[in-house]
Amino acid sequence: MSYQRTTYSSRNVETLNKLVDLIQNSQAVGIIKLEPIKGSVVQDMRASLRNDGNTLVIAKNTLMRLAIKKANISGTEQLLPYIKGSCAFLFSNGSAFAVATFLQENKFPAPARPGQVAPVSVVIEKMNTGVGPGSFINELNSVGLPTRIERGTIAISETTTVLNAGEVVSRGLTSILQRLGITPFEVGLTLEVVVQDGQLLDKETLLTDWAGYIATAHQQALSLAVESGYVTEDNADYVLGAAQAKVIALIAVINNADPNALPSDLADLAIAAPEPTEVKDKKEEQSTEEEPEEEDVSEEDMGLGSLFG
Repeated sequence: MSYQRTTYSSRNVETLNKLVDLIQNSQAVGIIKLEPIKGSVVQDMRASLRNDGNTLVIAKNTLMRLAIKKANISGTEQLLPYIKGSCAFLFSNGSAFAVATFLQENKFPAPARPGQVAPVSVVIEKMNTGVGPGSFINELNSVGLPTRIERGTIAISETTTVLNAGEVVSRGLTSILQRLGITPFEVGLTLEVVVQDGQLLDKETLLTDWAGYIATAHQQALSLAVESGYVTEDNADYVLGAAQAKVIALIAVINNADPNALPSDLADLAIAAPEPTEVKDKKEEQSTEEEPEEEDVSEEDMGLGSLFG
């Protein structure tokens, strides 16, 4: 017979009530997957999120499940299947997309560990290892790296994929990566899933470049309006400019065929007309210099025990 707890300590009751309050007063509730990184790093990211009106809470999964049921906010029950493993919980009245992007941009390089399932493929670039001839050649060859001797040291002669995403990292490959100073993976916080305004959004959706899609759609819509002659207040300059260009082009064709076919004032238009307005997204006219990018674990192991709040 399974046992279901019906009483909780005063501390758990306080945590539960706080979670319920946050769920009921947040536009977005999400689940962040914790990876084995320093607690101080999580604290810094937590402070940055708070400055933007977000709250990051470390709490027991059982309490969060209970809080969702007790809060009774439509849509949040969709989070229940995702509450497993090492989690933190996000509460926000801003954009979940902005939070997901912030977390993605603040990942940290991480070494490979023996037995770890590779989240991405591992590629070792062509390089000179700086290591003299010896047993290291056999180690490199054992993971599929082609080698040769250059100026008395071992060189990897071709860029090679030594591990595909989803494969298990071997102890031998771990040793090679360490000797080469390669940290092939990233760790940090990942917004796995969020419910915003009752809709469940996964991490792929949250990290999609919607701004890019919108900009492309805007440009395509503008081009279609110009070609079809559909005039609005926003596109009038473009449509009329394109129409003028077509008229002038037609005048030029007629003049070339018969210089006396048109009155002189119309013929002169083909000579005096300004260049037609180019159809271009106004956003493209602005400078767009890009900014440079920069196993379940317990709270105690990660130094996260003090992060609730």
